[in-house]
Amino acid sequence: MAMMDDPRWLPLESNPESFNRWSASLGLDTSSPNGYRFVDVWGLDPELLAFVKQPVKAVLMLFPVTKEYEDLRKKQDDDILEDGVEGVEDVIYFKQTIANACGTFALLHTLANTDVPIKEGPLTELFERCIDKSPLERAQLLVQNNDLERVHTETAHTGQTAAPALEDNTDLHFVTFVAHNGFLIELDGRRNSPVNHGKLTDKGLLDDAVAVVRRIMDLTNSIQFNLVALSPAGEDDE
Repeated sequence: MAMMDDPRWLPLESNPESFNRWSASLGLDTSSPNGYRFVDVWGLDPELLAFVKQPVKAVLMLFPVTKEYEDLRKKQDDDILEDGVEGVEDVIYFKQTIANACGTFALLHTLANTDVPIKEGPLTELFERCIDKSPLERAQLLVQNNDLERVHTETAHTGQTAAPALEDNTDLHFVTFVAHNGFLIELDGRRNSPVNHGKLTDKGLLDDAVAVVRRIMDLTNSIQFNLVALSPAGEDDE
């Protein structure tokens, strides 16, 4: 979703090809049997979720922002300001200050807060520098990171559809769900902090994230949803 702040980046397409291209360019192992890659989640029914290779490390959701959703988000943000959030003290969380870059922020939140193998390079260096920084200070590191902006721009221009004009705004937004210290954590750069949705159940991250996704879907009356999971790569992905 677009922000009012500058700078402004082109939106990424919400598809595994774009996400894998972006991530592999910055060091994610997406092809070896020990690697991880982004895959489509084709539906929310149990039989469709069963096609997603486990263990899932993160779930990324693209959805339309509606008034009903914004009302819920603002209420949750007010509660966060008043009560704080437990279980997220060592989460690497970025405040989104770059317009149209919520796809990149979702990918950063995913790779910074999972244990998937990433080769040493610009991304690992960025995450190391982020450890003792505030969310806004981390966002400033992104603005100053030429490698990240280059990969983002290259990926946005090589999707399946034509890239929008740089000045265009989008009403679609990405959020990320990860497992952290036994909790289901939602990461959204527009929030006051990460959101803790409670203890993970025995069903696992994918099913627990889908339960939250269903609640968001109920607020939109829209079919403009896309769900992508970070899942183990296999020999057929080489």
